[in-house]
Amino acid sequence: MRAKRSKKYRKLMHQYEMAFGFREPYQVLVDSNFLRAVHSFKMELIPALERTLQGKVKPLLTKCSLAAIMASQPINPKTNNPYRPMHLPPPTILPLRHCSHNEDSTPIDEVECLLSLLSPSTEVKRNKEHYILATADPPASDKADSGDGKKRKRGDDEGRDALRRAQKLRIGARSIPGVPIVYVKRSVMILEPMSTPSEEVRDGVEKSKFRAGLNDEAVLGKRKRTEDGEEKKTKRGPKKPKGPNPLSVKKSKKKAGEPASGPKQEKQEKRKEQKSDEAPGRTNDDGESSAPKPKRRRRHHKSSKGDGDDGHAGELSNGAEAATAPNE
Repeated sequence: MRAKRSKKYRKLMHQYEMAFGFREPYQVLVDSNFLRAVHSFKMELIPALERTLQGKVKPLLTKCSLAAIMASQPINPKTNNPYRPMHLPPPTILPLRHCSHNEDSTPIDEVECLLSLLSPSTEVKRNKEHYILATADPPASDKADSGDGKKRKRGDDEGRDALRRAQKLRIGARSIPGVPIVYVKRSVMILEPMSTPSEEVRDGVEKSKFRAGLNDEAVLGKRKRTEDGEEKKTKRGPKKPKGPNPLSVKKSKKKAGEPASGPKQEKQEKRKEQKSDEAPGRTNDDGESSAPKPKRRRRHHKSSKGDGDDGHAGELSNGAEAATAPNE
Protein backbone atom coordinates (compact mmCIF):
# COMPACT_ATOMS: atom_id res chain seq x y z
CA MET A 1 0.00 0.00 0.00
CA ARG A 2 1.22 3.45 -0.86
CA ALA A 3 2.17 5.81 1.94
CA LYS A 4 -0.33 8.45 0.83
CA ARG A 5 -3.25 6.02 0.85
CA SER A 6 -2.26 4.49 4.20
CA LYS A 7 -2.05 7.95 5.77
CA LYS A 8 -5.50 8.78 4.41
CA TYR A 9 -6.99 5.55 5.82
CA ARG A 10 -5.32 6.16 9.19
CA LYS A 11 -6.91 9.61 9.45
CA LEU A 12 -10.29 8.22 8.43
CA MET A 13 -10.24 5.48 11.07
CA HIS A 14 -9.15 8.06 13.65
CA GLN A 15 -12.27 10.07 12.82
CA TYR A 16 -14.42 6.97 13.34
CA GLU A 17 -12.71 6.42 16.70
CA MET A 18 -13.31 9.98 17.89
CA ALA A 19 -16.88 10.37 16.61
CA PHE A 20 -18.33 6.84 16.95
CA GLY A 21 -16.12 5.10 19.53
CA PHE A 22 -14.42 2.47 17.36
CA ARG A 23 -11.65 0.49 19.10
CA GLU A 24 -9.19 -2.22 18.14
CA PRO A 25 -9.59 -5.02 17.26
CA TYR A 26 -12.10 -3.88 14.65
CA GLN A 27 -15.03 -6.26 14.10
CA VAL A 28 -15.43 -6.84 10.37
CA LEU A 29 -18.55 -8.50 8.93
CA VAL A 30 -17.53 -10.37 5.78
CA ASP A 31 -19.99 -11.39 3.05
CA SER A 32 -19.73 -14.17 0.48
CA ASN A 33 -18.74 -11.91 -2.43
CA PHE A 34 -15.82 -10.48 -0.44
CA LEU A 35 -14.44 -13.97 0.27
CA ARG A 36 -14.66 -14.92 -3.40
CA ALA A 37 -12.87 -11.73 -4.46
CA VAL A 38 -10.09 -12.19 -1.88
CA HIS A 39 -9.54 -15.79 -3.00
CA SER A 40 -9.62 -14.95 -6.72
CA PHE A 41 -6.93 -12.27 -6.33
CA LYS A 42 -4.84 -14.51 -3.99
CA MET A 43 -4.95 -12.10 -1.07
CA GLU A 44 -4.51 -13.02 2.59
CA LEU A 45 -7.64 -12.09 4.51
CA ILE A 46 -6.38 -10.77 7.87
CA PRO A 47 -3.12 -9.06 6.71
CA ALA A 48 -4.97 -7.29 3.90
CA LEU A 49 -7.67 -6.03 6.26
CA GLU A 50 -5.08 -4.85 8.78
CA ARG A 51 -3.21 -2.90 6.10
CA THR A 52 -6.45 -1.26 4.97
CA LEU A 53 -7.87 -0.44 8.40
CA GLN A 54 -4.47 0.41 9.94
CA GLY A 55 -5.03 -1.74 13.01
CA LYS A 56 -5.85 -5.19 14.35
CA VAL A 57 -9.03 -6.79 13.01
CA LYS A 58 -11.40 -9.59 13.94
CA PRO A 59 -13.28 -10.87 10.84
CA LEU A 60 -16.68 -12.48 11.39
CA LEU A 61 -18.96 -14.56 9.17
CA THR A 62 -22.68 -14.76 9.87
CA LYS A 63 -24.72 -17.96 9.70
CA CYS A 64 -26.79 -16.55 6.86
CA SER A 65 -23.68 -15.75 4.83
CA LEU A 66 -22.36 -19.25 5.45
CA ALA A 67 -25.68 -20.72 4.29
CA ALA A 68 -25.53 -18.60 1.12
CA ILE A 69 -21.99 -19.86 0.40
CA MET A 70 -22.85 -23.52 0.98
CA ALA A 71 -26.07 -23.32 -1.04
CA SER A 72 -24.13 -22.78 -4.27
CA GLN A 73 -21.85 -25.82 -3.71
CA PRO A 74 -22.41 -29.33 -5.07
CA ILE A 75 -23.42 -32.07 -2.64
CA ASN A 76 -21.04 -34.81 -1.61
CA PRO A 77 -22.76 -38.18 -2.24
CA LYS A 78 -20.90 -39.87 0.64
CA THR A 79 -21.97 -37.42 3.36
CA ASN A 80 -25.00 -35.82 1.67
CA ASN A 81 -23.52 -32.43 2.61
CA PRO A 82 -22.20 -29.75 0.28
CA TYR A 83 -18.48 -29.58 -0.39
CA ARG A 84 -16.52 -26.98 1.50
CA PRO A 85 -15.46 -24.28 -1.01
CA MET A 86 -11.82 -23.30 -1.42
CA HIS A 87 -12.47 -19.61 -0.76
CA LEU A 88 -13.96 -20.26 2.70
CA PRO A 89 -11.25 -19.90 5.40
CA PRO A 90 -11.22 -22.22 8.43
CA PRO A 91 -13.07 -21.22 11.62
CA THR A 92 -9.77 -20.41 13.33
CA ILE A 93 -9.24 -17.53 10.88
CA LEU A 94 -12.87 -16.62 10.23
CA PRO A 95 -15.07 -17.40 13.27
CA LEU A 96 -18.83 -17.71 13.00
CA ARG A 97 -21.15 -14.92 14.18
CA HIS A 98 -24.37 -16.46 15.46
CA CYS A 99 -27.45 -14.53 14.41
CA SER A 100 -31.03 -15.47 15.33
CA HIS A 101 -33.62 -13.68 13.23
CA ASN A 102 -36.54 -15.97 14.05
CA GLU A 103 -37.57 -18.65 16.51
CA ASP A 104 -36.39 -21.55 14.34
CA SER A 105 -32.99 -19.86 13.76
CA THR A 106 -33.34 -20.56 10.05
CA PRO A 107 -31.08 -18.48 7.78
CA ILE A 108 -32.58 -15.56 5.88
CA ASP A 109 -31.33 -13.45 3.00
CA GLU A 110 -27.70 -12.43 3.41
CA VAL A 111 -28.33 -8.73 2.70
CA GLU A 112 -31.13 -8.47 5.25
CA CYS A 113 -29.03 -10.33 7.83
CA LEU A 114 -26.05 -7.98 7.50
CA LEU A 115 -28.22 -4.84 7.56
CA SER A 116 -30.03 -6.06 10.68
CA LEU A 117 -26.70 -6.60 12.45
CA LEU A 118 -25.40 -3.18 11.43
CA SER A 119 -28.55 -1.46 12.71
CA PRO A 120 -30.66 -3.65 15.02
CA SER A 121 -33.31 -0.95 15.57
CA THR A 122 -35.45 -0.03 12.59
CA GLU A 123 -36.57 3.27 14.16
CA VAL A 124 -33.14 4.68 14.98
CA LYS A 125 -30.30 3.84 12.62
CA ARG A 126 -27.22 3.31 14.73
CA ASN A 127 -24.20 1.02 14.51
CA LYS A 128 -24.34 -0.04 18.14
CA GLU A 129 -21.76 -2.86 17.97
CA HIS A 130 -19.25 -0.83 15.88
CA TYR A 131 -19.17 -3.24 12.95
CA ILE A 132 -17.24 -2.71 9.71
CA LEU A 133 -18.72 -4.08 6.49
CA ALA A 134 -16.45 -5.87 4.00
CA THR A 135 -18.11 -6.53 0.66
CA ALA A 136 -17.38 -6.74 -3.06
CA ASP A 137 -19.15 -7.00 -6.38
CA PRO A 138 -20.23 -10.51 -7.37
CA PRO A 139 -17.94 -12.36 -9.79
CA ALA A 140 -18.75 -11.96 -13.47
CA SER A 141 -20.37 -14.92 -15.23
CA ASP A 142 -18.15 -17.03 -17.50
CA LYS A 143 -18.28 -15.86 -21.09
CA ALA A 144 -17.24 -19.21 -22.44
CA ASP A 145 -20.53 -20.85 -21.46
CA SER A 146 -21.43 -23.72 -23.73
CA GLY A 147 -25.12 -24.30 -24.45
CA ASP A 148 -28.07 -22.59 -25.95
CA GLY A 149 -29.08 -18.99 -25.50
CA LYS A 150 -31.63 -19.72 -22.80
CA LYS A 151 -28.95 -20.89 -20.34
CA ARG A 152 -26.83 -17.84 -21.06
CA LYS A 153 -29.83 -15.58 -20.53
CA ARG A 154 -30.61 -17.31 -17.25
CA GLY A 155 -27.01 -16.84 -16.13
CA ASP A 156 -27.12 -13.16 -17.06
CA ASP A 157 -30.27 -12.69 -15.03
CA GLU A 158 -28.68 -14.34 -12.00
CA GLY A 159 -25.61 -12.12 -12.34
CA ARG A 160 -27.73 -8.98 -12.56
CA ASP A 161 -29.75 -10.07 -9.55
CA ALA A 162 -26.54 -10.69 -7.53
CA LEU A 163 -25.15 -7.29 -8.58
CA ARG A 164 -28.40 -5.60 -7.59
CA ARG A 165 -28.35 -7.24 -4.18
CA ALA A 166 -24.71 -6.23 -3.62
CA GLN A 167 -25.52 -2.61 -4.48
CA LYS A 168 -28.54 -2.72 -2.17
CA LEU A 169 -26.27 -3.86 0.68
CA ARG A 170 -23.79 -1.08 0.11
CA ILE A 171 -26.50 1.60 -0.19
CA GLY A 172 -28.18 0.38 3.00
CA ALA A 173 -24.87 0.43 4.87
CA ARG A 174 -24.17 4.00 3.72
CA SER A 175 -27.52 5.15 5.11
CA ILE A 176 -26.49 3.99 8.62
CA PRO A 177 -24.18 6.53 10.30
CA GLY A 178 -20.86 5.21 11.56
CA VAL A 179 -20.42 2.17 9.26
CA PRO A 180 -17.04 1.96 7.49
CA ILE A 181 -17.21 0.02 4.21
CA VAL A 182 -14.31 -1.97 2.75
CA TYR A 183 -14.54 -3.42 -0.76
CA VAL A 184 -12.24 -5.08 -3.28
CA LYS A 185 -11.76 -3.55 -6.70
CA ARG A 186 -9.19 -4.86 -9.20
CA SER A 187 -7.09 -6.72 -6.64
CA VAL A 188 -6.97 -3.64 -4.37
CA MET A 189 -8.73 -3.39 -1.01
CA ILE A 190 -10.28 0.08 -0.60
CA LEU A 191 -11.80 1.87 2.37
CA GLU A 192 -14.70 4.06 1.32
CA PRO A 193 -14.82 7.71 2.40
CA MET A 194 -17.21 8.67 5.17
CA SER A 195 -20.84 8.73 4.04
CA THR A 196 -23.10 11.79 4.29
CA PRO A 197 -25.00 10.64 7.44
CA SER A 198 -21.68 9.82 9.11
CA GLU A 199 -20.27 13.24 8.23
CA GLU A 200 -23.31 14.96 9.72
CA VAL A 201 -22.89 13.07 12.99
CA ARG A 202 -19.17 13.84 13.04
CA ASP A 203 -19.79 17.58 12.46
CA GLY A 204 -22.37 17.58 15.26
CA VAL A 205 -19.86 16.02 17.64
CA GLU A 206 -17.24 18.62 16.72
CA LYS A 207 -19.69 21.50 17.21
CA SER A 208 -20.78 20.14 20.58
CA LYS A 209 -17.15 20.25 21.68
CA PHE A 210 -16.99 23.98 20.90
CA ARG A 211 -20.22 24.63 22.83
CA ALA A 212 -18.99 22.57 25.75
CA GLY A 213 -15.84 24.67 25.86
CA LEU A 214 -17.90 27.87 26.33
CA ASN A 215 -20.68 26.60 28.60
CA ASP A 216 -18.95 23.75 30.37
CA GLU A 217 -20.03 22.84 33.90
CA ALA A 218 -16.41 22.58 34.98
CA VAL A 219 -15.87 26.24 34.09
CA LEU A 220 -18.93 27.55 35.93
CA GLY A 221 -18.46 25.31 38.94
CA LYS A 222 -20.08 22.18 40.32
CA ARG A 223 -23.83 21.93 40.68
CA LYS A 224 -25.43 21.84 44.10
CA ARG A 225 -28.87 20.41 44.85
CA THR A 226 -31.28 22.51 46.87
CA GLU A 227 -33.84 21.20 49.35
CA ASP A 228 -36.46 20.95 46.59
CA GLY A 229 -34.17 18.68 44.57
CA GLU A 230 -33.44 21.25 41.89
CA GLU A 231 -29.87 21.70 40.73
CA LYS A 232 -28.33 25.06 41.22
CA LYS A 233 -25.03 26.22 39.80
CA THR A 234 -22.67 27.95 42.18
CA LYS A 235 -20.86 30.97 40.79
CA ARG A 236 -17.34 31.84 41.69
CA GLY A 237 -16.81 34.87 43.89
CA PRO A 238 -14.51 37.79 43.15
CA LYS A 239 -10.82 37.14 43.23
CA LYS A 240 -9.10 38.00 46.50
CA PRO A 241 -5.66 39.62 46.67
CA LYS A 242 -2.92 37.08 46.97
CA GLY A 243 -0.29 37.15 49.71
CA PRO A 244 3.38 37.88 49.15
CA ASN A 245 5.79 35.30 47.91
CA PRO A 246 7.00 33.37 50.99
CA LEU A 247 10.46 32.97 49.48
CA SER A 248 10.93 36.73 49.13
CA VAL A 249 9.67 37.62 52.63
CA LYS A 250 12.27 38.18 55.35
CA LYS A 251 12.10 35.59 58.08
CA SER A 252 10.97 36.78 61.52
CA LYS A 253 13.61 36.72 64.27
CA LYS A 254 12.93 34.45 67.21
CA LYS A 255 13.07 35.67 70.81
CA ALA A 256 15.87 34.61 73.12
CA GLY A 257 13.59 32.75 75.54
CA GLU A 258 11.90 30.67 72.86
CA PRO A 259 13.64 27.45 71.98
CA ALA A 260 14.53 26.99 68.35
CA SER A 261 12.48 24.44 66.53
CA GLY A 262 12.93 22.85 63.19
CA PRO A 263 14.37 19.80 61.48
CA LYS A 264 17.97 21.05 61.91
CA GLN A 265 17.48 21.60 65.63
CA GLU A 266 15.98 18.13 66.03
CA LYS A 267 18.97 16.58 64.27
CA GLN A 268 21.36 18.46 66.53
CA GLU A 269 19.51 17.25 69.63
CA LYS A 270 19.66 13.66 68.42
CA ARG A 271 23.39 13.97 67.87
CA LYS A 272 23.87 15.34 71.39
CA GLU A 273 21.91 12.43 72.86
CA GLN A 274 24.04 9.93 70.93
CA LYS A 275 27.25 11.59 72.17
CA SER A 276 26.03 11.58 75.77
CA ASP A 277 25.21 7.87 75.48
CA GLU A 278 28.68 7.12 74.17
CA ALA A 279 30.49 9.22 76.86
CA PRO A 280 33.11 7.33 78.98
CA GLY A 281 32.56 6.57 82.66
CA ARG A 282 28.91 5.64 82.18
CA THR A 283 28.03 2.52 84.17
CA ASN A 284 25.34 -0.06 83.61
CA ASP A 285 22.82 -1.26 86.15
CA ASP A 286 25.27 -3.97 87.29
CA GLY A 287 27.89 -1.38 88.16
CA GLU A 288 30.19 -2.21 85.29
CA SER A 289 31.43 0.55 83.07
CA SER A 290 30.01 0.45 79.57
CA ALA A 291 32.77 2.65 78.13
CA PRO A 292 35.34 0.77 76.04
CA LYS A 293 38.74 0.17 77.67
CA PRO A 294 41.65 2.17 76.28
CA LYS A 295 44.07 0.23 74.13
CA ARG A 296 47.44 -0.57 75.64
CA ARG A 297 50.39 0.70 73.74
CA ARG A 298 52.89 -1.91 72.79
CA ARG A 299 56.41 -1.30 74.07
CA HIS A 300 59.08 -1.92 71.48
CA HIS A 301 62.25 -3.85 72.61
CA LYS A 302 65.62 -2.10 72.49
CA SER A 303 68.01 -2.81 69.67
CA SER A 304 70.76 -5.50 69.93
CA LYS A 305 73.51 -2.85 70.13
CA GLY A 306 71.91 -1.19 73.08
CA ASP A 307 71.57 -4.54 74.82
CA GLY A 308 75.35 -5.21 74.40
CA ASP A 309 76.34 -1.86 75.83
CA ASP A 310 74.07 -2.33 78.81
CA GLY A 311 75.62 -5.75 79.54
CA HIS A 312 79.19 -4.42 79.43
CA ALA A 313 78.30 -1.55 81.77
CA GLY A 314 76.77 -4.06 84.14
CA GLU A 315 79.99 -6.12 84.27
CA LEU A 316 82.07 -3.02 85.09
CA SER A 317 79.80 -2.03 87.91
CA ASN A 318 79.97 -5.55 89.37
CA GLY A 319 83.82 -5.54 89.23
CA ALA A 320 84.01 -2.17 91.00
CA GLU A 321 81.78 -3.40 93.77
CA ALA A 322 83.97 -6.49 94.18
CA ALA A 323 87.18 -4.34 94.44
CA THR A 324 85.77 -2.07 97.09
CA ALA A 325 84.42 -4.89 99.22
CA PRO A 326 87.78 -6.11 100.87
CA ASN A 327 88.95 -2.56 101.66
CA GLU A 328 85.97 -2.18 103.82
